[in-house]
Amino acid sequence: MPRAVVVGRFDGVHRGHQHLLTAARRLAGGIPLAVYTFPPRGPSLLTLEAKEQLLQAYADEVIVAPWERVQDLSPEAFVGDELVGRLGATVVVAGPDHRFGRGRAGTLATLERLAPTWGLSVHAVEPLRVEGSPVSSARIRSLIAQGDVEGAGTLLGRPAWLVGAPTPGAKLARKLGYPTVNLALAPELVRPRPGVYAAWAQWPTGDGKSLFYIGDRPTFPDFPPSAEVHLLAPPVGEVDGPVEVHLVRFLRPDQRFENERTLAEQIGRDRKQGEGALRGSPVPQRLLRRPRLR
Repeated sequence: MPRAVVVGRFDGVHRGHQHLLTAARRLAGGIPLAVYTFPPRGPSLLTLEAKEQLLQAYADEVIVAPWERVQDLSPEAFVGDELVGRLGATVVVAGPDHRFGRGRAGTLATLERLAPTWGLSVHAVEPLRVEGSPVSSARIRSLIAQGDVEGAGTLLGRPAWLVGAPTPGAKLARKLGYPTVNLALAPELVRPRPGVYAAWAQWPTGDGKSLFYIGDRPTFPDFPPSAEVHLLAPPVGEVDGPVEVHLVRFLRPDQRFENERTLAEQIGRDRKQGEGALRGSPVPQRLLRRPRLR
């Protein structure tokens, strides 16, 4: 079956990817559109499951290839064996800076050179620019690492995202009067700047506005680092996993407090600031469908 194919890591499925995929649908000329992508590798914006769900809104098929199968293929073998031989591609859509094949040696010019041999129609789509620069996954990962989740959200078209499984904690926050759900975050996801964020939390049976903390807990140096969610309103029933965390605004950096009392007072101020930041904030789209992390 002939297909139009778009190839890429698609980390984040951000506005630039959405722009490319929307153009690919138009350029496909009515034949099925397939996205050919790969599992997360290195610090990423999404888990594989979340990426697949977002991509399914733009394509007829999402095909995930293991890196091990393709990373040593020459550009010529990738086009001939994978795109044409395995997928039946007759149309290929890519950005002008697309790279593929062993050592990222393949370029758009390589695709255009090989196109007559394999009967391919190759289309280049100019990247989407925001504030003068192309929207890219690397740009978004850098913003999140700096704590600029609002800037990241602008480029993503939705809030920056984390997910984790509830895990037993030291119950320090409960002792302070602000109980939290401790999370073991998916290891492949890029970590935001340590500190406190206004966020939405979602789990299979509910959701709620929250504070999200990630850091070394410098007020309690004998305890390990943590990532935890404090819900601004008590949840109905148990918060089970996975817990999705949608980061809306950075509130303050991680810091050491003189004692538990001053920390509790600051959390009270964080709550008020978080409530203000989330006022009028719409409930974000869930990115997971399955009841467990995989």
